[in-house]
Amino acid sequence: MTAPDQNASNRPQSEPSITPKMEDYLRQIYLLGVNDDGWVSNSAIAQRLNVTRASVTSMLETLSDRGLIEWRRYQPIRLTADGKMLALRIVRRHRLAEMMLFELFDYAIGDVDAEADVLEHHLSRELCRAIEEELGMPETDPHGDPIPDVDLDISKTDQGKPLSDVPESSQIRVCRILTQDKDTLDYLDSVGIRPTAQLRLEDTTPIGMVSVRPVDSQEEVNLPQEIASKILVEMVGH
Repeated sequence: MTAPDQNASNRPQSEPSITPKMEDYLRQIYLLGVNDDGWVSNSAIAQRLNVTRASVTSMLETLSDRGLIEWRRYQPIRLTADGKMLALRIVRRHRLAEMMLFELFDYAIGDVDAEADVLEHHLSRELCRAIEEELGMPETDPHGDPIPDVDLDISKTDQGKPLSDVPESSQIRVCRILTQDKDTLDYLDSVGIRPTAQLRLEDTTPIGMVSVRPVDSQEEVNLPQEIASKILVEMVGH
């Protein structure tokens, strides 16, 4: 019979692994809080993940116990430094997965997000680096969202301005599309509105429609203000 290890009780216990569900929460907390000093509400997380507020509270307790979020009941939530680091790793994996699917496997822009939701939990650091090198070190994903680098820094921070705020007759370039809705993304792509595309803003109507024309097309595209506000652009001329 083997004698018991007298030092076993003094050995540190290894930290339980972070589950895919925890990763989902960390990524969404980061994304929801990126433009609001990091603070997000329970209800915003519940809406984003399509779960009940009770489910969110249960997960927040777990993340708080791990030291990954700052949280008190009925108060806003924010990632700790450790939580933000983990969240950025997940964001990096997710956005590189989207680029891999889009560039190497010809996925439609409206399909990459759901597939990347699965892949993000399984990509190693080495595979992320290989994907990055194969794609020529991209700075943004297919939606124009910045990809954290291997050190989790984000170098491309220029957000652009909403298309709905641009004056008429402006020549503009699409920087980023702030939606993951498949139907919206597929429609915009079908009419030539995608990151890096150049457009001319033709008109803004009193009923809230924004009329644009891709520079390589003669067809005008009429967009509701709600969609135009989610298309970030930069000026390239007048």
